[in-house]
Amino acid sequence: MSGNLIFLQEIFLSIAVGALIGVEREHTKHQRIAGVRTIALISLLGTLSVMISKLADNLIYVPYLCLLAVIGYTFLLYYFRAKKLEALGMTTVLTLPLAFILGVFIGFDLYIEAISGAILATILLLSRDYSHLFVKKLTDDEIADALQFGIVCFIVYPLLPSTAVDIYGSFSMNLQSFFLIVITVSLISFLSFVLLRFWGHRALPLTGFLGGLINSVATVASLASKSKEKPSPLYLTSLATASSAMLLRNLLLVALLSTQIFSLVAVPIIAMVLVFLVQGFINTGKKGTKTELLFEQPFSVNAGLKFGAVLFGVMLLVYAVSQLSSKSMMAVGIATFIGGLVSSASVVASVSSNQAILGINNVTGAYLIMVGCFASLLAKVFTLLTTASKEFSGRGIPIIITSMLAGAIVLFLTVH
Repeated sequence: MSGNLIFLQEIFLSIAVGALIGVEREHTKHQRIAGVRTIALISLLGTLSVMISKLADNLIYVPYLCLLAVIGYTFLLYYFRAKKLEALGMTTVLTLPLAFILGVFIGFDLYIEAISGAILATILLLSRDYSHLFVKKLTDDEIADALQFGIVCFIVYPLLPSTAVDIYGSFSMNLQSFFLIVITVSLISFLSFVLLRFWGHRALPLTGFLGGLINSVATVASLASKSKEKPSPLYLTSLATASSAMLLRNLLLVALLSTQIFSLVAVPIIAMVLVFLVQGFINTGKKGTKTELLFEQPFSVNAGLKFGAVLFGVMLLVYAVSQLSSKSMMAVGIATFIGGLVSSASVVASVSSNQAILGINNVTGAYLIMVGCFASLLAKVFTLLTTASKEFSGRGIPIIITSMLAGAIVLFLTVH
């Protein structure tokens, strides 16, 4: 491409990048001073300043001087004009230097970076009303839990040893890998809780799905108790979405920890999810109902440690049984089933990350993971039998049993 074409390309691209941000500023009517033309010209100034700096060595500081000029201009604009008219907020003030920097990127041939930055900035600006509403719905405890989660992820986790540590005889554990599992499950729980806090009251099936990512048995127990107070066909859909969320969460853990086992259990688990969803939505109406199904905390250090304790206990139980019993695989299966009644996610993580220690092949690992998932579903059956209304349990239990049969059949056909 000739130099003239490159020059024109960068000129038009810098104007387009600035205009994209400017269109949002004018369209949303958050200000009346710096619009499409102003922001586009500032972006163009950034590109031209880089072009000028390439002409001679003594001009290399031109982009930096121009950036200081743009910052000074925005300050004067805000202080002397916009502050009096109340027509220019701090967000618009910050977009002017940002547009200049994006123009500088284009001048240095960083086209993808400039375009991506402009798109992300525009999306962030457009989300103003939604982000403010979202923040208003968060409580102090939820924000504190998010900070604790950040400390765990970015301070505690990097300090853990990356090499395996002996725990129980020949049983060793990589603490970083172990803690990464805890973080992954906790992150799913945190994101689910935030979405549940924001949208959970609008649709019961969505509430069931998000609650199922956090704790599917607790979600079904809540549905079962509510079914006696206010019967609704949508409880069946919520049962299906909660169970599907549990299965998809477990499948994600397998994908992260063992790609070989994932290839064996992916089809059976997806088949179970489809059976759940088809039956759930066939048996219910289409309209949502307002209800609250919220958990007390999205994530805290204590909640993360509780999951880690359960996970470690299940891992140690499965390993100890496999070493002490002469029929180790049968004993491991029993231990896996018991662990699945408590937490299917811990069973999935334990089996997927400790194949070598347990001495199991991929097929056996796939069966053990499915046993853990089946145990969780049987816990839901017991919950419906003991706490749900007769109508809810009478229609919900067949949905669970049918899904389990579908998973068992597909697993058998897949591994043989």
